[in-house]
Amino acid sequence: MPALRLRFDVAARREVTDRVDEALASGALTLGPQLAEFEARVEPWVGREAAAVSSGSAALEIAFRIIGVAGRTVLVPVNTFFATAAAAVRAGAVVDFVDMELDGLGLDPASLARALDRHPDVAAVTVVHIGGVISPAIHQVAATCRARGIPLVEDAAHAFGSRLDGAPAGTFGTYGAFSLYPTKVLTSAEGGILTAPGPAELNTVRRLRDHGRVAYEAGLHDCPGSNWRMSEVHAAIGLAQLERFDAATRARHALAARYDEHLSGVPGLRRYDVPAGVTANGYKYLAYLPDGVDRATLKARLRTHHGVALAGEVYDTLLCEQPYFTAQGAPPARDFPQARWFAAHHICLPLYPSITPDQQQRTLAALRTELANLC
Repeated sequence: MPALRLRFDVAARREVTDRVDEALASGALTLGPQLAEFEARVEPWVGREAAAVSSGSAALEIAFRIIGVAGRTVLVPVNTFFATAAAAVRAGAVVDFVDMELDGLGLDPASLARALDRHPDVAAVTVVHIGGVISPAIHQVAATCRARGIPLVEDAAHAFGSRLDGAPAGTFGTYGAFSLYPTKVLTSAEGGILTAPGPAELNTVRRLRDHGRVAYEAGLHDCPGSNWRMSEVHAAIGLAQLERFDAATRARHALAARYDEHLSGVPGLRRYDVPAGVTANGYKYLAYLPDGVDRATLKARLRTHHGVALAGEVYDTLLCEQPYFTAQGAPPARDFPQARWFAAHHICLPLYPSITPDQQQRTLAALRTELANLC
């Protein structure tokens, strides 16, 4: 019973191979027609025109470089993947951390206000849509940023297809960065997407992803970029996934509803309830353990006794506890009480379109048995 199973059916595999064959026949292996089609077809899902790049991390770094964060502070949620903060560091920024709020799993507005008071030089604020949930608190966060003239960057790595009050992830900030890594709800094997506020900024994204080249055919470069291109092969995989994304999302929602229906029978386990107005994409199914239950012990018992693997946490280690940032003198975890509680208490049940009802019941039965022993 794996935590994740990525499945391409026969039709999807044929579509990918046909598209790759077209690219090989044409000789256009990067920045070609597959990429252009992929960018056009993701636009309805991300709410505005977007550029595809080599990874979600590249998308973030490009956004930070366009903003111009070098030598200044970027505020980042303390509960996120290392890449969120590392992208700002690579762009030359110093990062500081902000606590999360537990209702929408987003940036805590009060903690953000305190961080802004500490740092008069903030170049950007970053929000992360944890587990595919767009926190309603983003409205307050965005208003605070607008009032201070600070760009807001959405790390929407988890949130392709998620919406808040009908508006898609990627439309709440100045820039919206998406990951297409294999574990995400939409994948191109490796890749990312970046939305921008307007045509001029999007043109800069496209130049930066190709070493600052003024035009693909030209040998002229007007800014230092990097090799952040998405290949035609990766775009072909993304197009095949995109064709099936709506059906896969409906399947995730149905599976999440089945967990909702049966989770009450598991002693001590409390489900996370998505806030009103949020349409999450089903990237993660979150639940909370009771006090005193060690997650590592539970996961080991589930694997050993039942062959059940839980999905990865989001996240179990706060950024302030990562070795790189502890060496930089990061504040201790006690300064972020809400994120610290969340990191210690949540689990993620396996949730992917090909999981069966029997496998879900097996997961729930295993949790029921082991939590009865541990509680």
